[in-house]
Amino acid sequence: MSEMSDLSTIIVEATAQPKPPVGRRRSVLNAAARQVDVLHTSLMGMTAIVIVLMLAVALPVFGYAPVTGKGSFYIIAATTFGGIAYLYYLNYTVYKLVSDHDRLNEVLVNSLGQGFLSFGPDGVCDDVYSQACLDLLEEAPSGKNIMDVLRVPEEGRQDFRDWLDVLFMPDHALGFQDVVNFLPQFFPHPEKRRVTLVYRPIYSRPRVLERVVLIATDETEEHEAQQLAKQRQDFADMICRIFRERNQFLATITHVRTFLEQAAIPVSREESTSIMRLLHTLKAAVKHFHLKDLAETVHTLESELRSEAITSDEQFMQVMEAGRRCIGKELSDVLENIKDLIGQDYERRGNTHEIEESALYSFALVMGVAGVKSDVIDHYMRFIVARPIEDCIRQFERELVDLAEITGKQLKPVRFCGSNPPILTRNFQALLFSLTHISRNIIDHGIEPAVTRLARNKDPAGLVTVTTDVVTSEGSDKKWLALSIADDGCGIDPARVRAKLSAVSPNGAWREQDDHAVIQNVFSFGFSTRDCATELSGRGVGMEVVEREVKALGGTIEVFSELYRGTRFEIRVPYSLEV
Repeated sequence: MSEMSDLSTIIVEATAQPKPPVGRRRSVLNAAARQVDVLHTSLMGMTAIVIVLMLAVALPVFGYAPVTGKGSFYIIAATTFGGIAYLYYLNYTVYKLVSDHDRLNEVLVNSLGQGFLSFGPDGVCDDVYSQACLDLLEEAPSGKNIMDVLRVPEEGRQDFRDWLDVLFMPDHALGFQDVVNFLPQFFPHPEKRRVTLVYRPIYSRPRVLERVVLIATDETEEHEAQQLAKQRQDFADMICRIFRERNQFLATITHVRTFLEQAAIPVSREESTSIMRLLHTLKAAVKHFHLKDLAETVHTLESELRSEAITSDEQFMQVMEAGRRCIGKELSDVLENIKDLIGQDYERRGNTHEIEESALYSFALVMGVAGVKSDVIDHYMRFIVARPIEDCIRQFERELVDLAEITGKQLKPVRFCGSNPPILTRNFQALLFSLTHISRNIIDHGIEPAVTRLARNKDPAGLVTVTTDVVTSEGSDKKWLALSIADDGCGIDPARVRAKLSAVSPNGAWREQDDHAVIQNVFSFGFSTRDCATELSGRGVGMEVVEREVKALGGTIEVFSELYRGTRFEIRVPYSLEV
């Protein structure tokens, strides 16, 4: 009983359950007190019965007449048998309480999902263990050596025995936790589950260790969650380093590509000094940017190429080619994951330096004042100051994707067409910013849900096409930036536009307009074809903002639509690369 009591205490401490409320602790103490009272009552009752029987027998010894009357005999017999029956009832009650308590302990221990067992100085496991041991340790530990239960490898068994001997020495200098740190901390589960092992002591008296309780816990889910969190943190660190050291990252990618090109050229093992040196340098470079998978692949290839198992140049090149393909695949995966962050044409642009936009424009003015030739200034504005318009409207593309995800609609990647002319972003910032209203209207009004598109014999995923060009007006040299944004959605219904206008202006000019002219009213302030506003659109303000920004630049905007086929916004604004 004392061993079971100590084991229960260790289990309670190991599972770190919070203390029960005061009322509950009192009820537990009262139950324990009742059990102690029953035991004391049993002892006192047994003593009383013995005394009564002894007195009845001893009466003649002390000169008294023995009990000869039937009445007296019946009283003594009834008292004796009644007392024995009552004592049996009390002890049966205690036995039942203890049995129920043991069963409750067993249920509680097994419900924790942890494996509990105990062993002594000889390493043999006791008969008491939790059912979870069968799952976590894959066997019943009863009567088996703890080294066999934990599957300690043969080369580590002598060390295990030595530390076990130290653990049970009464006067060893090390503490219990210091010693068990040298015992196995994880169980080698064949299904790759992460089963942690914790040891707790049972002392018979101070500093005298009697037994050790082993607690096995399945922490697979917690470990996987930690690993996932670490992977996300590493990815965030990688992105931060790429942003901080963009030029160095581009140099690293260039060196990886150089290695892939050189590794494709057959060389002997003796002539591979330069490529092996480059491979070793790459390992450190990619680790700097937390590209762990790529770094591991490079490290594996380097180890394999230096292996003594390679005995011929043919084997050397076979290993090199296999490693080259693996590195190429890892590089492609890295670039695919970060292309949206550093741009798809990052290698074409090469190293970059950050300069304030105002400084770029100021330098153009300085060149003009200094009398620099106009063609030089034009070249500077086109290739240094201006940016391709597609780069400037990437935010429009990302917003479309985000809005489609929010609304549950499917959307293909935006298709960019045209000449992608360079523009001076300072001139078009307000217009580009207002395109958010077009993206919201495309997703909220234009692109239909996938099931609707299928019913209309369309691809379930919508398509948005952006076309950019520079055009010249007929009969003049004036240039215009032409921006077209089209979707293949449900289009604008002229009948619905007229119904909305009739409620606002029953006698308006719209009555004389054709379908194309009437749908231009979507640019009117306060007009919307929706009956109620949503988080995305419906307040009749967004498209009016776009029109206002276009007109502020001296341009025009026009909408074309075909019911159930799609809508197209045509924007034209003056185009110039002059300061």
